[in-house]
Amino acid sequence: MPKHITISIPHDLGAEEVRRRLDRQTDWALRRLEKENISVAMTDWSQGGRTFTARALGQDVSGKIVVADDSLWLEAKMPWTIGVFAPAIEAVAKHYAARLLASEGVA
Repeated sequence: MPKHITISIPHDLGAEEVRRRLDRQTDWALRRLEKENISVAMTDWSQGGRTFTARALGQDVSGKIVVADDSLWLEAKMPWTIGVFAPAIEAVAKHYAARLLASEGVA
């Protein structure tokens, strides 16, 4: 059975600023994940969100990033073989989100 995770990261930056910071820092995050043998493909922004697919350990993960005025949401669906690592994946996702939302000049 697939595992679903949902992560909410509150912010006080406004949706437009969060999208701008995510766009500015996405290449950094993708390069970092690539070093860990995780490939990620993302769609363009549409209606305040963007979808992604990732491949890790020979398994596919799909999900969506949604930016609201006061929070950033990450939803992901993964096979149970990766789902057993859900707590670690959530911690890493929160870490990367914090870095992506950090003030200017931090990467």
